[in-house]
Amino acid sequence: MRKTWVKRENIYYKPFYKDKSKMFFLLIFLVGISFIAYQAFSLNQLPSVQQLRRKHKQMMQSLGSKQLDVDDFDGGGGAGWGLNLAVPATQDADAIKIIRGIRLFDYDAYKPNYKGNFKCLDGSKEIPFDHLNDNYCDCDADGSDEPSTNACANGRFYCKYQKRHITGRGLDVWVWASRVNDNVCDCCDGSDEWTTHVKCQNNCA
Repeated sequence: MRKTWVKRENIYYKPFYKDKSKMFFLLIFLVGISFIAYQAFSLNQLPSVQQLRRKHKQMMQSLGSKQLDVDDFDGGGGAGWGLNLAVPATQDADAIKIIRGIRLFDYDAYKPNYKGNFKCLDGSKEIPFDHLNDNYCDCDADGSDEPSTNACANGRFYCKYQKRHITGRGLDVWVWASRVNDNVCDCCDGSDEWTTHVKCQNNCA
């Protein structure tokens, strides 16, 4: 009589915990569930925009500050949130004015460093701070030294209106710097045409 070989797994029942492939997929599933739960918990812990405004206002009032409307602000959720920049009465308001066309995320990069210079956002070059917005493109790669002019064709101008989720997340609304003050409204709020006499309708949703 001819013998027939049968796999051991087909004869004896193999417990679930001994099946390596099934345990591996189970582990992946549990890790994914844990990650989603952690992200949901983190989002719930983030303060809302209204809470941040209230806290900032209270802090500045306690320092005896005065409110300064920054019309030049147009980065990272500015006019979309109606942001007011508060400065102490003892400080010069011009010293902390936010440059038009930048993101709030890049605010610190547009302050003079210890050398008094400005470093291109891509890190390729460092120029004197007074060369910022001088209508000459020094940062050829990203055009970050001319956020308020159209000197750099590949530069980006960030519109004043920035649509943001309550968590602060969202896509930056920007146009090419070459389209700044060209008599055509590219930003939905018309913030890219501040020196022209074009009347832009506010089409921001």
